[in-house]
Amino acid sequence: MNKNNSEDSQHSQVNTIGSKTEEQKLIESAQNGNKAAFGKLIRIHQKRLFRFIYGLVNSFDTAEDIVQETFVKAFEKIETFKTGYAFYPWIATIARNRAYNLIEREQKKESLDKMTEVGFDPQSSDIGGLDKLLNDENSKRLYKAISALPVKYRVVFTLRHYEKMDYAEIASYLKIPPGTVDSRLYRARQMLLDAVKDLL
Repeated sequence: MNKNNSEDSQHSQVNTIGSKTEEQKLIESAQNGNKAAFGKLIRIHQKRLFRFIYGLVNSFDTAEDIVQETFVKAFEKIETFKTGYAFYPWIATIARNRAYNLIEREQKKESLDKMTEVGFDPQSSDIGGLDKLLNDENSKRLYKAISALPVKYRVVFTLRHYEKMDYAEIASYLKIPPGTVDSRLYRARQMLLDAVKDLL
């Protein structure tokens, strides 16, 4: 897939007025070659990054490999990181691009869903009780249900609810129409609601 968004474009700018944040200090130290400082950055973000990538690739070992490769690449490229921006969106973009290369291959192998993608999503915060489970990191049932989703639904759901990407960002990244994002989210939520209805 030809990705138009560069890793730098995924930065989220942070407030640089006043004293530097602890993360900014660690980044600058890492940019000066301090591996210990970079190790602290890894410890801060690795759990969240792993959870995100695992939701995409549905494999513990694959997610672990991608996260490890991501941190190696991030350290190699740390001098190019623009200080004054949040670190997580940058590494998440590196990891997401690596994961999506694998997902594209998985999609080619996966039999296509013959059902026409219909339905709509109102883009509201009401997701039928899933919100409580989404906020519960210990909800293994929900993680299992997400992992069981067909890849095209799993990816859209994960990008929306774990990475908080808006509809336009998802459509641009996956190179699909916004209406398809709507319908896939609708289908994903319906399947998840059915899978965990006894917990709601």
